[in-house]
Order: sequence, then C-alpha cells, then structure tokens
Amino acid sequence: MVIPARRCGRRCDRRLLLLNSGEKLFRSLVPFLIILASLLLAVSDPLRGWLLRRQNKKGATAMSLATWGVLPVGLAAIYGGYFGAGLSVIVLAVLGLVLGDSLTQLNALKQAISFSVNTAAAIFFLFSGKVVWSAAAVMAVCALLGGALGGRLAGKIKPSVLRWVVVVIGLAVGLAYLVRG
Repeated sequence: MVIPARRCGRRCDRRLLLLNSGEKLFRSLVPFLIILASLLLAVSDPLRGWLLRRQNKKGATAMSLATWGVLPVGLAAIYGGYFGAGLSVIVLAVLGLVLGDSLTQLNALKQAISFSVNTAAAIFFLFSGKVVWSAAAVMAVCALLGGALGGRLAGKIKPSVLRWVVVVIGLAVGLAYLVRG
C-alpha cells in the first residue's frame, strides 16, 4: 500500500524516497523492473558463464564477480523498501548472476535479504505515522505464511524447475502490472 507523499516547500529537507516521491513514478517503473529481472533470471546461467570466462581471461577471481552484486542488490533493497512487488525476482536474478551457488541456496539468501529489507522498511514505517494498521496486520500474516510455505516448497522443487517457475510468475506479474497500468 503506497500512501501519497506529503508535498512541502523549498525548505523541506530531503526525506526518504517513499515519503517524497509520487506513487505514479514507481507505479510506471515497476512492470519494467519485474520483467527485466525475470529475463535476467532466465539467462543468468549462460550470462554468468560468459562473465566468468571473461573474468578468467583477465585473471580476476570469481569473488571479484560477486562484489559486482553489491550495488544491484543494494538498489533492489531500496526499491523493495519502497514497493516490494518483484523484489524477490530482482534479488534472485542478481544473485544468480554473480554467485555460483545452486538456485535453492540462492533462494535462501534471497529470503534473508528480503526479510532484512522488509524489516527495515517496517521499522521505518512504524515510526512514520502513516501505517494503516488493519492492512498492515493482514499483510504481516500473509507474508509470514507465504515465506514459511514458499521456503519449504522451494527446497522440494528441482532448481531448474524453480528457476522457470519464478521466471514465468515474474513475467506474468510484470505484464499484469503493465496492462493494469
């Protein structure tokens, strides 16, 4: 739930992204971010292989490739604190690109990152005075149930199937946001 930002004059200090930007800006960007992340996840294995081969020719290590993931994951965290839709797909795509772990392990790391982002955003909003508590309670219960069930299910599905399920769902969500505009 996005609450329109309060407008202020020139004296207004720069507040955090959500409380200063309009809903319309992010609403227009969200479908493209989700679709881009889904496509990135779909091609992350071959793209990661190409990047590693390129790094090896230059004498760099796989660790140097992983350090490139910090900025995109940080940007995804900012985005996720503002508008959580597609955060998991974006983070999973970046992690899949820069880390060589299995998709199941990447999914667990993605869950930890998403939990941290959502906890930080929740704490911020808790003190912002703009929380609609009835909606927040429903969202909290559903997020906890979804996280618990999703984590168990992800551990039982083959990584290749999980990847394509996430890609298809991500594309469907991105297209739904695009059509709904």
